[in-house]
Amino acid sequence: MKSTLDITVQADGWADCAALAETALQAAAAQLDSPREGELSLVLSDDAQLRVLNRTYRQKDKPTNVLSFPQTGPLLGDIVLARETLAREAEEKSVSFEAHLTHLIIHGWLHLQGFDHQTEAEAREMEAVEIAALRRLGIDNPYQVSDD
Repeated sequence: MKSTLDITVQADGWADCAALAETALQAAAAQLDSPREGELSLVLSDDAQLRVLNRTYRQKDKPTNVLSFPQTGPLLGDIVLARETLAREAEEKSVSFEAHLTHLIIHGWLHLQGFDHQTEAEAREMEAVEIAALRRLGIDNPYQVSDD
């Protein structure tokens, strides 16, 4: 079975990012020997919704950039993104909105593949896959600290 992508826009301000999402997911999948396939839902939302989800599922009463909700069977899961947090972080990091969005889609998808970053070792492993996928797309390492 091949993966399918369903994009739902729940907030204003999002541009069409279907091609960007497909490209990001292909780059991430190319880094894994046997990626889990299935139906993937990408939800383009806002800080208010991500705050509710973050409070409900992670007991953190603040917005976050991305949340992933793995599923079973033919459903791979959901990736939910907050536009305002994503835009603010992109500006703080001096990267384009599109590059940061690409990174967060890859990050969220890796969570659906079973990756996590609860320990230093897990974080290093997950970040290495993210960096390699982003490199395929000509996007710089998002974890590299600039001396500017």
